Amino acid sequence: MPRWRKIALGLCLFLVTGSFGFLQPFTSPYYAASGLDKAKIGLLTGLGTAIAVLIQPLFGRLSDRLDARRPLMVAAGLLAGIAYLLFRVADSFWAFLLLTALGGNGLQYLNTVGGVLVGRMARTGGGGAAYAKYRVWGSIGYICIGVTTGFLLPAHPGMSRADLAPVFTYGPLLFFLIAAVSLAVPDGKLPKTDSSPSPQAKQIPQMGPIPRKQTQLKHFFFAYFLYQFALYGASSYLSLFMKSLGAAPRQISLMFAAGVLCEVLVMSQVGKWTDKNGRKPALVLAFCLMPVRLLLYTLATSPATVMAIQALHGLNYGIVGTLAVVYVNDCVTDAQRGTALAMMTATSGIALSLSPPLCGWLAERYGFSMMFVAMSAVGVLGALFLILRVPESNPPRAKVG
Repeated sequence: MPRWRKIALGLCLFLVTGSFGFLQPFTSPYYAASGLDKAKIGLLTGLGTAIAVLIQPLFGRLSDRLDARRPLMVAAGLLAGIAYLLFRVADSFWAFLLLTALGGNGLQYLNTVGGVLVGRMARTGGGGAAYAKYRVWGSIGYICIGVTTGFLLPAHPGMSRADLAPVFTYGPLLFFLIAAVSLAVPDGKLPKTDSSPSPQAKQIPQMGPIPRKQTQLKHFFFAYFLYQFALYGASSYLSLFMKSLGAAPRQISLMFAAGVLCEVLVMSQVGKWTDKNGRKPALVLAFCLMPVRLLLYTLATSPATVMAIQALHGLNYGIVGTLAVVYVNDCVTDAQRGTALAMMTATSGIALSLSPPLCGWLAERYGFSMMFVAMSAVGVLGALFLILRVPESNPPRAKVG
């Protein structure tokens, strides 16, 4: 494969994940500046994600049937770019809902398809290291774009629509660049007879206490659902929580960037380590640490305290953000990856369509602390289910000699 295609894939992941650097910190404050309360923000986020849940499996099946991803990536980039540019003129709940659904669908597909493309390039083993090698560029992109966005905004704590206007003026232009770069990413066709499982999938015992691959994936998806429900339901309101503590836009941007910086350090090593030692130990660590992290937010009294706690994100998304994709790739054939990863995206989407409305209602009625406590309890359930019901997808190889 030409080296320039691999560079294009790394740049595409850099830009796709980098786009979260302007969306994640500032979308909720922009909704609030437009007159929506926390309950309406949660409902808007949940409904927008629910629409994406219905569409993403269709994208996955279509890309598998066509055995082509570049055309859909270009279309998704253009769709997201146009939708987020139009945020500047949206002025009602329903206008934001339409644009959030359109932009979210484009972004979700772009975020999922990277795992498919890297999985195709790692058929001979070492899937964890291969995916992490490319995905770490996404985290670097998040840091660069997130910090840059923060410094485009005013230094004072107030966040009006005028203050946040640069976010949705310059940020969406990234998606048009993604559409252009997508034309160069590697997108090889499968051989007609390629239906054999990946090397990791062959290692999974099909008898004894470990269930079949289909049941294994269902159990993993349920644990993943609880994890996403808890962490990202609460994370949807971190920007507003920081704002309530008197944070300026730059502090909010740096808070998210600090977590992703730690994520880069973890991500650069976790794939290689789990190729040798199995995926589950690292996943258990991330699942168990996440509820503790949410409880720590209830003790935060300043923006600086939240920034320190956010560093733990490195051991959450740095592990789960890499290994969730790799775990699924372990369990399916090359021909099934698009559909399987679309199902994982749908699982995450269902969680993110249900948890923000609940978290918004809790935060509006009982305050942020109660919201964090409730989501921590959900996270504990997810950790217990992972430990008790989800088997290893990449058993450690027997040591020789």
